[in-house]
Amino acid sequence: MTGSNILHSKQNGQFSIHSSRQLFSTSSTSPSLTEGEKETIDRLAADILSRNNDNDDGVNDIGISSKDMSRRIALSKAITLVESKSHRKRLMADMLLDKLRQSTPDRNNLPSFRLGIAGPPGVGKSTFVEALGLYILGLNEEQSQQQENCFQPEKLAVLCIDPSSYVTGGSILGDKTRMTHLSYNPQAYVRPSPASGTLGGLGSYTYDAASLCELAGYQMTIIETVGVGQSEVELAECCDLFLLMLAPGGGDELQGSKKGIVEVADVLVVNKADGEMQTLARQTASDYKRAMGMLRKPAGWWGGRKENGEEEKDSACKAPAAPPVLLVSAKTGFGIPELWNTVVNYQQYAQSSGYHFEKRRLQNRYWMWKYLRERVLETSKKNPRVKKRAEEIQSSLDSGLLAPRVAAGELWKHIVGTSVDSEDGQL
Repeated sequence: MTGSNILHSKQNGQFSIHSSRQLFSTSSTSPSLTEGEKETIDRLAADILSRNNDNDDGVNDIGISSKDMSRRIALSKAITLVESKSHRKRLMADMLLDKLRQSTPDRNNLPSFRLGIAGPPGVGKSTFVEALGLYILGLNEEQSQQQENCFQPEKLAVLCIDPSSYVTGGSILGDKTRMTHLSYNPQAYVRPSPASGTLGGLGSYTYDAASLCELAGYQMTIIETVGVGQSEVELAECCDLFLLMLAPGGGDELQGSKKGIVEVADVLVVNKADGEMQTLARQTASDYKRAMGMLRKPAGWWGGRKENGEEEKDSACKAPAAPPVLLVSAKTGFGIPELWNTVVNYQQYAQSSGYHFEKRRLQNRYWMWKYLRERVLETSKKNPRVKKRAEEIQSSLDSGLLAPRVAAGELWKHIVGTSVDSEDGQL
């Protein structure tokens, strides 16, 4: 055995040798799926990939066909699978995701778009999502014909991430109660999910849930995060367009200049621009517009675009541009059409330039490494030998003999059989 595959543990004064592959291997411990579970996966995949046709047998009281209802139920069950912490459920989720992707032609170019919406608690995200969703679905066919090749989704999904209790681990999942009308729309699918203690504003498997919505035929997925702060920017790794919502009086020019969530946002929206708050909202938008001049996006983002969406010929116009700052009112609908035009212009540019595909490619890689970190941590914590060694190290940590980072290094050395300070990074 090579040194990269050896684990050393001292038991009764003797060193025993273990393979690191054995520690992380699931072949000997993972239960195989039953025929019934495999049939469930096949049935869910078939329902998710099904599409309505002329032979559908009617609709229910709220205008949803029986086939569409079966697809909604299957999608909900599939999201429950990917969110589950049960090992068997995760195996089923992995097999389902693989089956869906293998059964979907041109799976890397699905006609889909993800709009991420983040903001501090109480800024009105859920109310805004309903107003925007109803506006998108309410666009009539005449407007569609007037704007040829314009992105106008016929169906949209909404993933609402609700904060989980640090004490009990439970979630109220109350965001959907603020979307009563959108939830009843037959062309919309609204799914609340718990954050489950995950930092960054998303749930652990929000990326997989968004992928499932796209595979189910939803051309647009809106992802609403929990109330976030300045440094919670993971939404940028899960969406195509990052929309940051701000409250009137939520910050001045200096606040807008700070690094963090503001500099990764693609569009800034000041909500509640109505009534007595309208003047304050305009002042806040003005402050952030001045600050955005110092937060330029990489070349190829908004730069090089005219207002009508055409490409600028002059190379000087291809310089990076500042993210737009818009005023809206989710209560009155003010600013919603202008915001949607901004989203459409961005979507058209991202698709035509290849920026959309490149961003998705990088996001897939990001989530691969994140899932790997979570899997390694969970597997290590459940392994009896690692748990025993961790107890020994924690004893030294409690007595003050080791610093936390040194203790982590000792535990990692036990897991992979090498020092964490290895310069070549090889295990």
